[in-house]
Amino acid sequence: MFSRPASLFSGLLAACSLALVAPQAGAEAAPAPQYPFACTAQDYGLALIVDNHAGDGVAVRDAEGRNIGYSRDCEAETRFWYYAVDEQGHRHRVRDHDQAAPGGEGLADVQALVGGTPIAMLTLTDGREVPYLIRHERGVIKRFIYSISMLVPADEVLHGDPEAPDHAHWNGRLLYQFQGGVGIGHTQGRYSSRAITGRPDRLARGYAVVHSSGNRTGDHYNMLRAGRVAERVKARFVERHGEPLYTVGLGGSGGAVQQYLIAQNHPGLLDAAVPQRSYPDMATQVIHISDCALLDRTMNRDVDDPAFWRSWDRRQWLQGLNAIDGYLGRNAERMTRISRIVRLLGIDYPAPTGSSECMESWLGLLPLAFNPHFGNEANWELLGRQQDAIERTHFSDAREAYGTDPETGYARVPWDNVGVQYGLRALRDGRISPEQFLDINHHVGGWKPPELMRPEVLPFTYPNDLLRTLAEDRDWPLWRTLLALFAGGLRFEEVFDPYSGRNAWQAEGPDRPAARTRADPDAVAAITESGMVFSGHLPRQIPIIDVRDYLEPVLDMHHARQSFVARARLLAGQGQAEMHRIWFVDSNSDGVAPAIEEVSHRALDAIGQWLDPDSGEPGQAPPADADDACFEPDGSLIAAGPEVWAGILDDQPPGSCSERFELFSNSRLEAGAPFTDDVFQCELQSLDAAIERGLYGDWVPDEDQRARLEAIFPRGVCDY
Repeated sequence: MFSRPASLFSGLLAACSLALVAPQAGAEAAPAPQYPFACTAQDYGLALIVDNHAGDGVAVRDAEGRNIGYSRDCEAETRFWYYAVDEQGHRHRVRDHDQAAPGGEGLADVQALVGGTPIAMLTLTDGREVPYLIRHERGVIKRFIYSISMLVPADEVLHGDPEAPDHAHWNGRLLYQFQGGVGIGHTQGRYSSRAITGRPDRLARGYAVVHSSGNRTGDHYNMLRAGRVAERVKARFVERHGEPLYTVGLGGSGGAVQQYLIAQNHPGLLDAAVPQRSYPDMATQVIHISDCALLDRTMNRDVDDPAFWRSWDRRQWLQGLNAIDGYLGRNAERMTRISRIVRLLGIDYPAPTGSSECMESWLGLLPLAFNPHFGNEANWELLGRQQDAIERTHFSDAREAYGTDPETGYARVPWDNVGVQYGLRALRDGRISPEQFLDINHHVGGWKPPELMRPEVLPFTYPNDLLRTLAEDRDWPLWRTLLALFAGGLRFEEVFDPYSGRNAWQAEGPDRPAARTRADPDAVAAITESGMVFSGHLPRQIPIIDVRDYLEPVLDMHHARQSFVARARLLAGQGQAEMHRIWFVDSNSDGVAPAIEEVSHRALDAIGQWLDPDSGEPGQAPPADADDACFEPDGSLIAAGPEVWAGILDDQPPGSCSERFELFSNSRLEAGAPFTDDVFQCELQSLDAAIERGLYGDWVPDEDQRARLEAIFPRGVCDY
């Protein structure tokens, strides 16, 4: 989750619960630390260390609240706590970081420390029953907040020294908990209690659990940084506790992305992975997700027949992602309320009659990735005016991967839609006419470069900021802008722009199509070589069980096809995916999969069997419980076996799971791109070549239509 300005869509953006080769030996050293950098350790029980008195970073205060200096690197002393978990699952602090060992004789004395509340008893993987008592270490590694949690005997709670840990209740296995969300860096990040136990709770099975705020994509999405942090955190664990029997990754969404990329970029760090709600990476999601707002704006406002595109089934012909006529999710309902309000002002703004994944899940994420005037992160306010120096984009946060444009100073952007023929499949299938195809592609345009982008307007800003933005747009004084706003002197689209049209190229008449965006070629080369893209080539083969709750009926951003994109890349990158498994859990009528945690436990249990050190060849022989599979909402098995997903990545008849779970497309697949979703910038072919090859099916453009195509695609069209 991430904080954003309150607005008409307050909380909208919090909907996000969003390397072709491994780095080579001799690669460049890690980049210089990121500045400015907002410290958050002080919010999570740690005391910041003063590292300067020049006002750089955030203020450090003593116990009385007096400013004693500043911290720009956010270092803090490591601290330890002991917790007891009761039978209701509530965690109680029984020994604080600065508290001496309380003494006592056993579990009864620990229980007395929590007011006599019964402490939960656990069954470890070896069958032993032990009390739910935790040693929790927290500190800072590579500027991010890390933690190590482990079960301990009552004697350590009462008498022990955390610097001399007792491993009696550790089963020898290590879980690395990764977390998701969408963030743009310059912050130490947020720490969640989920990181203490893992989700699902594997601490209770005897696993040690490690985590870092540097492995939470809700605070940054620089996967190179995340990998470096994970290496250091695991090294800290090994230094204190020794090598585990194995290390398994766990985490959803951006937490899944990290597992795929760490397996690729840091072989040996993870011995197995359980990515949940996965994407193979974030960098290639941007390719098609950035089409959402362009196509929504075009269909809603720019085309000759917007009424035709009010059917959500038809909108899916262009966007590919799931869309449902009659379904009003949270954002569609907000659009409906806005429509009612503005109609009272005499403005025709049609209410949606359905919704799509684009609207419900991705609305507003385009400016977060692209617009240098937009983003905001945890505790940035503590930086004061220092935050003015931040280029507020994903690309800048990860500029070590994307590079810097020497002419503008902005981070390079690899997004490209030159030659992309939106709706090509629908045209070939006869669902849209040549005129509609030309109309869409004439208007859709591309995104402006960061140096030309302007601040967002409603619904992505405060009213006061809106007034200032509108005044700056026209070089007007604030009073004149305010007068124009109330007197109707501004077009509605200038004030309310949920599709960021102000930052897109738009058509300038029937003979001047909207310009497309050409990617910075250096950015494309850099990102594909950096380790930010999952290539499907793993230097070390490890078991991966990709677990997903099926959320297509509620238009969730974690669309189901991505599990198979990861497999398709493995097949393309290394010729096989023998150790990759896909498990789906169906959702109920409320769009919830109640058994998702139980099934995730089963996946981790299967990993345990797969990596059993007594099996002779750990990790090589998959157990019977680790087949591809799909499950009912209650966790009961629908089907399992090597053929259950047949028909998705091959030409076989659909398997039992393939038939049950519908997959959807995206805008680039609908334009002819490959299933692997990894083409940043397509190869171009001339229109003559495209027509000669029959790219348009039965349609043979006449002279006028050919001229229009040439105006829209002066460099040619994509040859995928």
